Amino acid sequence: MKWKQSYRGWLIEIIPMPKGYLFQCWLPDEKTGFSDRQIYPTFTQAFAAAKKRADLEAVSLALIRFLSQSYEPCNLSSDEYKALETSIVNFVQQASRTQMHNSPTLLTQNQILCFYKNTTSQIQILRISHSTNCDFEQIVFPGEQMLFEAFPQAELEIHMDSTTGATLTNKILCSNLQVYG
Repeated sequence: MKWKQSYRGWLIEIIPMPKGYLFQCWLPDEKTGFSDRQIYPTFTQAFAAAKKRADLEAVSLALIRFLSQSYEPCNLSSDEYKALETSIVNFVQQASRTQMHNSPTLLTQNQILCFYKNTTSQIQILRISHSTNCDFEQIVFPGEQMLFEAFPQAELEIHMDSTTGATLTNKILCSNLQVYG
C-alpha cells in the first residue's frame, strides 16, 4: 500500500518494495514528479530522503524562476544566465546524492515518525504539546491520514469544531502513533 502525505506543496508517496521503500514526490497536478530510485531499508529513511529532495527541488525551482524573470533587468548575459542555471542544477544533483548519514534524520534528532487518521466525520485541528516543535498545527479532514515527526513523549492534541469554537477532544501520546519499518 502506498502512503501519501503532503509536504510544503509537494505530494510525497512512499512505496513498499520487496527490499525496502522507494519515494516519489509530485507537484500538486501529479504530472510532474521525481524520485532518486533508491531503495531505503526503512520507511523513516525513505520519508526523510523524500522531504530533503522536495526541499531541494523547491529551492531549485524558485531560484531558476527568479533567474528567468530577472536576468535581463539585472543585465546578465545569456552565458551568465546559463552558468548560474547550470550551477543550481548541479548543486541539487550533488546534494540529492549525499548519503542519508550526512543529513539530519529523525533518528539523530530522537524523533519518531507518527501516523494519524481522522476517522470521524468532522474536521479536526491537530497540535503537538509538550514538545519543542511548537509550530505544528495541521487541519485534517474526515478520512484524511497524515505522517508527522515528533518526540515520543509529546502528545498529539485533537481539537474539533463546536458551536463555541474548537474544543480539545483527545490527547494521544505520540509514541502510541509511531510507524515502524
